[in-house]
Amino acid sequence: MMSAAVFSCEYSFDELTINLCDRWETGLLLYGSAELTSAGDGYDGEFYVSAIRLDGGARLARPNHVNNAGGFEAELFRRIAAVIENDRTSAGRHAAEFFSAEYEQSSETDYDTTREIEQEKALEPVA
Repeated sequence: MMSAAVFSCEYSFDELTINLCDRWETGLLLYGSAELTSAGDGYDGEFYVSAIRLDGGARLARPNHVNNAGGFEAELFRRIAAVIENDRTSAGRHAAEFFSAEYEQSSETDYDTTREIEQEKALEPVA
């Protein structure tokens, strides 16, 4: 069985609030974009946040076994991703709808492009 190609898209967010001290902190509003990446085979339509870029230019990588430092950047990534990946938050529902639409659009076959490529091949001079 051939595995599907990994799909990702960029989701912009603004005025995102994160959970601090068991409260949704509205005094801290975040602006930027998150890379939403398909969760893989068997998880159709599901995604995870693979990277975050804040509007100021800071890039936050998803913590893993190599860069799992307990630093501020890793914790900030976890908290932002938790909001975007949670379909019970407004931002999470919006991200899920956005990802679904982008994923569906990317999987549609563009028959015009296929036809144009075939026509170009037919017009290539025979050597």
